[in-house]
Amino acid sequence: MVENQARSRRKLKEIKKTVDLSFLKKYWHYIFCLFIAIFCYFLLYLLLSKVYPNQIQNFIFKNSFLPLFSLLFIANFFLFTFFFLNKKIGFIFAFIINLILYFKISHIYFNFAAILAIALLGLILTLLAFPPRLSYNKPR
Repeated sequence: MVENQARSRRKLKEIKKTVDLSFLKKYWHYIFCLFIAIFCYFLLYLLLSKVYPNQIQNFIFKNSFLPLFSLLFIANFFLFTFFFLNKKIGFIFAFIINLILYFKISHIYFNFAAILAIALLGLILTLLAFPPRLSYNKPR
């Protein structure tokens, strides 16, 4: 009789492994981020197709392209938040992508100094988002 119970528990574990939907539940929790990202990408498409670049070039600051970069940052932030299920990682990826595109639009050439600046800013932002643990004591 004990042998039959062990078989039934083993089959139940195999069924649970094949129908594990907790992976999709995590993404379902962040599905609103995907909708916001798609909406922002649609607004970005409208901005790029209907407005000339010289109209938004000097929006608030000189040569800032602020509407373009703000929409792109918001869209990338929500898209990467959905992909990685983490807001901090989404923020870091969106910031680095915007920084690279801003350097390209501002005609800053990608030599060693520019790549080092992007890497340093990305590292600083990552360390601010995920501070290292300084104590080596085991948690209780």
